[in-house]
Amino acid sequence: MPASERRVTESAHCAIDIMTVQQSTGVVSRKTLANAGANSRSSPRTADSPRVAASTAASEDEHDSSTHNSTQQPLVSSSSSVARSAVATSDAIISGSGDCGDRNGNKSKHCERPAIVFLRTRIAVLCLLLVSAVVGLITAQSYFNGQPDIPGCAMSYSRPRFVEQTKFDNSWTRFSTKYKLYLYREGGYDAHDEAFRIPILFVPGNAGSHKQVRSIASASATAFMELVNNNPDVFDRGQIGYDYFTVGLNEELTALHGYSILEQADFINDAIRYILSLYPETRAKYRLPSQGTKFALPTSVVVVGHSMGGVVARTAFTLPNHIVGSVQAIFTLSTPHNNPTASLEYYVDKVYSSVNSFWRHGFHNGTLDDVSLVSIAGGNLDSMINSDYTYIGDLAPPKNSLSILSSGVDDVWLSLDHQSILWCAQMAKKFSSMLIQIMDARQPSQLLPLDERMSIMRRQLYSDWERGANSAPESLATNRTTNDDYSYVYVHRDGAARLVPEDMQKLLSGDHADKAGLGVALHLLPVNKATSDSTAQLVYDPRLFATAHASGSIAGYQPILLGCNRIKVASNSANPETSVTCQALSAPLPTKLPMRRADDDPELPLYALNYMEVPVSALEQFEFLGMQLPTKPGVAGFFHATIVKDLVQLESSPSYVRLLHSLAIRTPMTKSRVGSSTRTRIRLNVPESPFFVFRGILTMRRSTSSSQFMSAAPRFRPIIRQSDGRRFESRFWYDQDTVDFAIHGRGAYLPSDVITNAEDSELKSAGQWDGLFIDVWADPDYYVGFELALRINWYSSLNRTIKRYDMALLAMAFVWACLVMLHQLRTWNAGVSLETTPSPKCRGSLSTPAFPSCLTSIERLIRNGTLSVLLVAAVLTPILQRMVAHLMGNVWSPATLASWNNLFMGTRGSGWVLGLVPALLVIVSLGFVALEAIVLTAICSLASWAMADVSGRFESTRKHWSRHDVLEAVSEDGRLKPRFVKIPVRPLIATVAFVVFVCTFVPYQFAFLVIYMAQLFTAIRTMSHAYLAAPHSASSLTPQRLLVSNVLRDRARYQLGLLLFWTSSLPYCAPELLVWVRNLSVLWFEDAPSDHNLANMAGYFALRLLASYHIVPRLTFTATERAAPSRTAWWLRVMTYAFFGSAVVYAWLYSIRRPYILYSVANAISAWLALVQFAEFPLRLVSPVQRRVLSSSALLGSRTSSPAATPVSSPEVTEFPVFARSVKPLATASRSNDQLDRKLR
Repeated sequence: MPASERRVTESAHCAIDIMTVQQSTGVVSRKTLANAGANSRSSPRTADSPRVAASTAASEDEHDSSTHNSTQQPLVSSSSSVARSAVATSDAIISGSGDCGDRNGNKSKHCERPAIVFLRTRIAVLCLLLVSAVVGLITAQSYFNGQPDIPGCAMSYSRPRFVEQTKFDNSWTRFSTKYKLYLYREGGYDAHDEAFRIPILFVPGNAGSHKQVRSIASASATAFMELVNNNPDVFDRGQIGYDYFTVGLNEELTALHGYSILEQADFINDAIRYILSLYPETRAKYRLPSQGTKFALPTSVVVVGHSMGGVVARTAFTLPNHIVGSVQAIFTLSTPHNNPTASLEYYVDKVYSSVNSFWRHGFHNGTLDDVSLVSIAGGNLDSMINSDYTYIGDLAPPKNSLSILSSGVDDVWLSLDHQSILWCAQMAKKFSSMLIQIMDARQPSQLLPLDERMSIMRRQLYSDWERGANSAPESLATNRTTNDDYSYVYVHRDGAARLVPEDMQKLLSGDHADKAGLGVALHLLPVNKATSDSTAQLVYDPRLFATAHASGSIAGYQPILLGCNRIKVASNSANPETSVTCQALSAPLPTKLPMRRADDDPELPLYALNYMEVPVSALEQFEFLGMQLPTKPGVAGFFHATIVKDLVQLESSPSYVRLLHSLAIRTPMTKSRVGSSTRTRIRLNVPESPFFVFRGILTMRRSTSSSQFMSAAPRFRPIIRQSDGRRFESRFWYDQDTVDFAIHGRGAYLPSDVITNAEDSELKSAGQWDGLFIDVWADPDYYVGFELALRINWYSSLNRTIKRYDMALLAMAFVWACLVMLHQLRTWNAGVSLETTPSPKCRGSLSTPAFPSCLTSIERLIRNGTLSVLLVAAVLTPILQRMVAHLMGNVWSPATLASWNNLFMGTRGSGWVLGLVPALLVIVSLGFVALEAIVLTAICSLASWAMADVSGRFESTRKHWSRHDVLEAVSEDGRLKPRFVKIPVRPLIATVAFVVFVCTFVPYQFAFLVIYMAQLFTAIRTMSHAYLAAPHSASSLTPQRLLVSNVLRDRARYQLGLLLFWTSSLPYCAPELLVWVRNLSVLWFEDAPSDHNLANMAGYFALRLLASYHIVPRLTFTATERAAPSRTAWWLRVMTYAFFGSAVVYAWLYSIRRPYILYSVANAISAWLALVQFAEFPLRLVSPVQRRVLSSSALLGSRTSSPAATPVSSPEVTEFPVFARSVKPLATASRSNDQLDRKLR
């Protein structure tokens, strides 16, 4: 190509890019024409270069006409505006050099490199993505690797065999083809395939399998066989073992699909009815070895539910087919009782609300008087659910319920993940031992009475310290002893008994050798000189009293406490000072302090110290506290007992600001080792906030002075325990300098209904938060104090935030999607161009069509202060919420107050931290929306480029893809030709078929997915059409082609904006689609009734049909215009903005707890936008200008006047909106201009 022609072509491309500035208003500025004229004068003309003349006066007239015209019409279609711009600007193009400089040769900002232009126009979005990526990566790293606890489970083994209950068919339940019932049999123990023991039913959780019961069932069989071998008379006590039934529930996603919870609960009731029907025959068939004990026929089944299986078990009580009294004990493992883990579906929230309301009131109206409910959760390692929701203190009174985390269960002391709570050997053994002790086949319920079994379960699960290890002992009238009953009696006059195996051997030798055969010794601590508030502390290693058996097991010995007094003896007695008489005390069992290090092998045996505290005030009638110990100690261990005058108890009320750096808590230095406390308690008055993890660094202090009581090495390393007054959570650390304290609260949201006996003092005290307790046990003969430094562990705190507010990210993302769409519509209505796109031909950046892209709107939302406003709102909303609740607490009812507290993110856990979490989510959610926009834009751009390339290469393919492109027909001069609407036949048939399928077979969620994919395809096709229709050379520059290109580019951005807006609704369709597909795999075709409601997808469907053919109209108006269309446009504009504003406020306050409502909100907004698009045509028919057009000959099919006869700005021609098909204005850049014109005609 000659250089002159190349310069002309570059100048034409430069002018094409400049023309897009006026597309939003239809105005060509004088500056544009002046620059074009200057370029034309500086460029030589050639014979083959196109000659395009422009008149400045004509352009000025066009400017005035367009400006006047734009103020007369309230509703202006996008193509009408672009048409005026295209015609006026194409006449103003003059060939030039294309250097994009001014007359003096100075380069403007439009001549910047494309990369610089992109960075300048997207710098805010790039910074946002960078910040969001950093926060997201750190949070993800914290989620997977920042757990404050480490795993320590031992593997469990079993020999499972599952017997399917084939007789449980459709005569028993209508779900026989969908669900199955099995009987578990342990290989080597169970020889019969029929149930005759005590029935117990296992219900798996979300996507769970019936095989998950094998670890608990195997441990139960093993524990029962050991019990029978050691105690042959267990059958006389009604302990006959368990028959484990388990259900296969098709691995359904009950955590995401509420209707599946109802179906499974219905099936559970049918299964219980079938199980109870088996025992009248089998109990008579299989005789159990008992001494005449008569076993009752079972009338109830014990239910064990894992995860959502516990919710299914509780839901069964609320259904009509439930047999009253058929379930009297429910054990749940890692079950979210209070709130659903993911509220992505309406039925899940509905089931939770109705079930929790039934259970709260059922314990007070007599419905659930005999039912016990036990909830055991995994704690910090459970990343599937929030363990806060497993607390049932708000659902059931303490006499019927028990809540505990696995880290506080005796002999477990571990945090467990969501699955390991079933197979962990320590947990399975402890759980099975508890189940065996509460069975009683002599009762129709097959269980001990409620009070007795609750006492056993508390003794098995709670540590003895939680049950009152420091309670006052009581004297027993029997069991009196004297000196003659012991090998020796030793008085520790210094007030402390320090015993190791060597010392005990020395005491036994010598004068006491003749009485060694008695095997026990009496150690006395004087209490007569102690004050009334003193406490006796006993800590010992049970291995000191252990004896090794041939089997290798270790039998522990517990010391017996006695109250002793001196007796008068003859003066010539051998030991008159040690002649005492003693009375046994009913002291509580000692508390176990586990000695487990973080790196210990979980398969090795776990040893624990025993600790007791006895108030001296209960020993006022005695002179000595006696301790009966064996005389033959083991090879290891120790015993330490002392009377402490003052227990060391420290209290601190630190603020979160103080904990940002470090808070040092120091114990007072102990000068004398006699009477030093073994245990030190620290109480932190921090709110019940589960967000923060507190890092504690323990520094022990050792005395440098020499003393006869100081030991060369500590008898045991420091033991740390975290607990609270609710007995819900406790954790232990042994020999660790750095520990992480974390709180599990009762969840962020309160129950909205009121319990009948809410004034019950027992119920109130059970759930009362009284701070965080930190107990430290240390050897008083080695350590003289310690320092504990506390600070917030930000890294691990991020992990807890994700667990509790993962659904908030969806709600915040919807808020930003609404704001992005609202900004696009406001910019479109205002006719302002915000886009700047690099121009490769003129080496600059120029404005592009008026409808902004998604990324441009996000950029503007950051720059115009919207992000700052939301950040301030995120910080202030919880603060204002608490202030109003505090002021109105005495005025509002409890239900109203609970509903107010449940707005936004809830108020459980006070402090300014409530504002930090939502502020962080605001930033991350905007970055998430920006990433969605980038991904969607990239997908559509790449796919449209590929489609355009294929269309340009193959004629048949191009004809196929260009069948539906633009609505308006364009004349040769770029004006719009009025035509009647053509009814699309194929879309109409597809619509009818779509409606029929949704009403009968497919759920509306699947319909929405089809709509979304169709919209994605439409956006790709529109972008491809815009690429093909754009002028790629000076020879192809025509008003028709420029008009079509701009119309398609605006429409593509609008369709892409709808895609981004609809993307926020995709997560709420996933659960139903997954369940639907899984049901089809088992030939189950019954769905929830609401799944076939056309109203749930009508808005999306209507907007999809209209947006495929037309962009949303501009809702423009003037204050002086009183015509009906202008008033209607004003109302439509106000209502549109009100819709989006209301959606933002509603999502901000309500959807974090119930995000599923956002799908319906987006559906309503889509329906409104569809109504706005559909209302454009009838509104224009009532316009006076349009009535004149309808009466003209153009409506009868005559040709429109030429450009010379009819000015371009004539309202009769340019301002009539036409809902008609286009005539396929697509062609490749290599096609000639004549061929393109023929296509346009």
